[in-house]
Amino acid sequence: MKKNLLATSALIAAGALVSQGALAEAKPIQIKVGGYHEQWVGFASNDGGSSSGVSGVDVQEDSEIHFGGSTTLDNGLTFGVNVQLEGNVQGDQIDETYLFVRGSFGEIMLGDENGAAYAMHYGFATNGPGLNTGDHQNWVIGNSFSLASTYAFARGDNDSAKIRWISPRMSGFQVGLSYAPEATQDDDGFPSEATNHPGTAEHVVAISANYDGKFDDVRIRVSAGYQDFLDVNSNSNVDPWVGAVGIRVGFGGFQIHGSASRQHDVSGSVKNRDVFGGSLLYNDGPMGVSIAAVLGRDDGVTSSSDDEQFGLELGAKYKLGPGVEARGAIYYGARDDASAAEDTSGFAVVGGIKLNF
Repeated sequence: MKKNLLATSALIAAGALVSQGALAEAKPIQIKVGGYHEQWVGFASNDGGSSSGVSGVDVQEDSEIHFGGSTTLDNGLTFGVNVQLEGNVQGDQIDETYLFVRGSFGEIMLGDENGAAYAMHYGFATNGPGLNTGDHQNWVIGNSFSLASTYAFARGDNDSAKIRWISPRMSGFQVGLSYAPEATQDDDGFPSEATNHPGTAEHVVAISANYDGKFDDVRIRVSAGYQDFLDVNSNSNVDPWVGAVGIRVGFGGFQIHGSASRQHDVSGSVKNRDVFGGSLLYNDGPMGVSIAAVLGRDDGVTSSSDDEQFGLELGAKYKLGPGVEARGAIYYGARDDASAAEDTSGFAVVGGIKLNF
């Protein structure tokens, strides 16, 4: 009896130690600092429309500081947080702020972040400063709307408070869903109808799927996403939605990208906006070059509100060291408006340094 009692006590003690050890592995969240800082110098020349004769040298910059951290509990769940501080804005100083939970079910995100269709889209990329991000419009006047199809999903729903779920990847496939009560960033008032103005969309639902697979030396990634604004909040005769598809194929040092998007009921004067983009990239060690082109068209409610825009980028990058890249590009852009007085064209030569930390 005494031996059994001692053995049982030993087992209980061992179990307690093991339990305490498992709990001890889950450490409090420690915030780490990351982000990027980029500086660009360029010369641009623009002609036509209200920008006739505008040319000169400019210096532009962009930076963000990211505060993030996570911890994995003894049950296997990972909890994390991310807060992003904008370095060069006059308005919204805090960009994205959210928490996430990861497990065998995938990832659930709560907070101000991009929707599922945005986060899972495979848009075209470049090795330059950013035709795919719409940054070229900072140099080429007249390309007034972002021609990057990824950013079609940002329209009216960029970083609004939402809940988002992205599944684990199975056999290369992944799906995602998101819901935002209001298509307004940093607006968490309740009820939503009390805080939004008429015409501001509410109840934004997004669904997306993508595939990432490799066949011998060829990597293929494809995506399709859809975003719907279920309540336009007293804005009659409109039914706004966004859809986009994308593909990336890589083999050796080459990558071929393509994407297309449609925004329906963009505004009171624009019925549909279609954007098609593609790029060819080559990367060899620290060096990379690319060529990218994009075409966007607005179908207006009337012919006078039709608009067509074109962008071209020859880009290059060179990795100088860990987190340090030199990038440059030659841009060309043109806008063909139904009103001849608004036709514009321009080019720019831009170079700079991007630091990732």
